[in-house]
Amino acid sequence: MQNPKISCVIPFHWMPKWPFFLERCLKSIEAQTFKDYEIILIKHSTMPITSNAVIQAAKGELIKILYLDDYLAHPNSLKNIVENFDNTYQWLVTGCLHKDEDGKLGRPHLATINENLHIENTIGSPSVLTIRNNGQIFFDENLSFFLDCDLYMRYYKKYGAPKILDDLNVVIGLHQGQTTHLLSDEEKQREFNYSLKKHESL
Repeated sequence: MQNPKISCVIPFHWMPKWPFFLERCLKSIEAQTFKDYEIILIKHSTMPITSNAVIQAAKGELIKILYLDDYLAHPNSLKNIVENFDNTYQWLVTGCLHKDEDGKLGRPHLATINENLHIENTIGSPSVLTIRNNGQIFFDENLSFFLDCDLYMRYYKKYGAPKILDDLNVVIGLHQGQTTHLLSDEEKQREFNYSLKKHESL
C-alpha cells in the first residue's frame, strides 16, 4: 500500500470528557474532503513523549498534529493544508478558533512569528502545526507548558519561517483539563527558565 499524503497524529492522554473529545476529533477527520490520510492514535506516557511517539509512527509525507481535545474546523482543512504546503517549506501553521466548555465558538487567532518564540507563543497550539516527514524536529521531553514554544523556535532556527496559512483551520478546545490549568506557577516558571537558558546557548 502506498504511503498516505498526510498523517493525522493524535497523542492521547486521559482527561475529563475524553470520549466526547476523541469522537469529536475523529469525526472532524472523517468529514474531510481530502481522503488520502491515515490516523495514528497513541497513548504512551507524558504528553511530550506521546507526541514524539505519534510523529515517529507517521507514514505520510506530511504530519498533521491534532490534540485530542481539538478538531479540524471545516471539511476542507486537510485539503487547504496539502494544497498550500509546497516544497519550499518544512513546516506550516494555520489560524484557529477556540471553543469553551459552554460550546461558545470564537476568539479567532492567526499565527505570527516573533524572535522570542521559545518563550512567547504567537503561533498557537501544536494543533495548528503540520510538518514535513523528513528531518522533523521532536518535542523536548523535559517540557509540558513550553513544549510548543520550544519546538517552534527550533524549527524557526533550523528552517526559517513557516508557511503561514491564514485559514481558521482548527478549533482549540478550552477546558479545565488543559495543561495550562494543571501546572503550578512554579512549574511554569521552571520551564520558562529552562527554555530561556536553553535557547541562549543554541
